[in-house]
Amino acid sequence: MATMFKGIIGGNEFLTEVLVRGLTVHGPADAYCVGHCTEQLGSRLYSRCKVRYVRNITDIVPNSAVLFFTFDTEEANTLLPKIASKIQPWTLVISLVRGLKLATLEHFFPNNEIVRLAINPSVISGAGLGAYAVSKNASADARSMAHIVLKECGDVIAVDNEDELEKIGNYLTANTYFAYLIIRSMMKSAKQLGMDSKETNFAVSKLLQGATHTLIDEGYDTADVISRGLNDEHVAGIAGHLVKSFGITDDVIQSIEKFEPHPKEKSPDDPENYKIHYRWSR
Repeated sequence: MATMFKGIIGGNEFLTEVLVRGLTVHGPADAYCVGHCTEQLGSRLYSRCKVRYVRNITDIVPNSAVLFFTFDTEEANTLLPKIASKIQPWTLVISLVRGLKLATLEHFFPNNEIVRLAINPSVISGAGLGAYAVSKNASADARSMAHIVLKECGDVIAVDNEDELEKIGNYLTANTYFAYLIIRSMMKSAKQLGMDSKETNFAVSKLLQGATHTLIDEGYDTADVISRGLNDEHVAGIAGHLVKSFGITDDVIQSIEKFEPHPKEKSPDDPENYKIHYRWSR
């Protein structure tokens, strides 16, 4: 393998698949080569994403312009020395290994520029969110390269230190899982109403899109306006049951269980104050 490519050293099956699918949903699949994963996963990624799969990481490491780490933390002690003995000094290292500090990576790869990355599984669709921190010797070119490569997955922001990166990583993971539970519940409810798969996907997509556009509104509390129309005892009861099943914090549950209807206004303010800002074109 004399040609240069972007290599991926797998190991964590879930993380490897998420990253590969995220990078190739908009990017050139043949620019990537994955190894150190099961043959079953390698075959699936080749079939679905058209990335190259090799069994031996020594075929990947010296030929990678960019090298991604997606293995488990427990494998670091074994894999890092092997990779360090083969890596080129100009290879950009991007690590997604949870808990693997930049200081440790700098110890094994003192001549390489290093990026530590946190992403959420939404990168699979190319609409994900990620954050990264860089090693002390990382140049502006390395940061630019990281942005160029990672923009295929979605939006990426740079942070100043690893503590901030780990907090963002935990936030992305927890909230992605919470969103998944909500979406799954919405799809189940739609099917119980008799919708087929196509109708269910359309309804859930529109509801989520509408909630994003109206509840997150620049400079105006649209959420309060909408809650006035939805905030009755029946809806509050359903919401209370829903959040209990998701394990939401006690204070949120109590605020729903202690339902108090919004007071009716005898003389409403200027109607313009209550206008919902629809953004169908966004």
